[in-house]
Amino acid sequence: MNYAFEDRENLYLVIDMMQGGDLRYHLAKHKKFTEEQTRFFIACMLLALEYLHQKSILHRDIKPENLVFDKDGYLKITDLGIARVWNPDNSKDTSGTPGYMAPEVMCKQPHGVAVDYFAMGIIGYECMFGRRPYTGRNRREIREHILAKQIQIKRVEIPQGWSIEAADFINRLIQRKPLNRLGLNGPEDVKNHPWLRDFPWDDLLH
Repeated sequence: MNYAFEDRENLYLVIDMMQGGDLRYHLAKHKKFTEEQTRFFIACMLLALEYLHQKSILHRDIKPENLVFDKDGYLKITDLGIARVWNPDNSKDTSGTPGYMAPEVMCKQPHGVAVDYFAMGIIGYECMFGRRPYTGRNRREIREHILAKQIQIKRVEIPQGWSIEAADFINRLIQRKPLNRLGLNGPEDVKNHPWLRDFPWDDLLH
């Protein structure tokens, strides 16, 4: 947000104009992305989540519709409508979007920053395969699918042009149990994965 001002009746927010459309639009158009494109998207998301998590804010609704591109192609996170400052007693707060919502949220368990990294892993999977790993017609069916089986990308399933490191990165993000999930200990945990270890982070801080 750049500016905020108000009159007697309204609050006005002046924010950046995102001219590149959202990731959902581009997924619908292209179906899948290359590994290098996906790595760039993930890096953009990770820097934004790092900023939020350092302030103890959980976004809790990371999904393609809430990821928008600026005119230069950089990906930004939007819509903090259900974001919350972390509270250890948040088991009753189950807002989010089925398909991207972490299992611990769906099962009404206390949750932390790892919920946002689960959603990021789902998006990485979607960029790789053109579909989400856990699907269903409604929230109940998606929950049953998640609880029934841990989805993991097998080596034989890795698409041509994608690396084993990329598959491992996504696999570790979409772990059903948060204690096993990459990102449980924060963004540095994610940045230090081999798939991102040599990423030129300074280039994103434009």
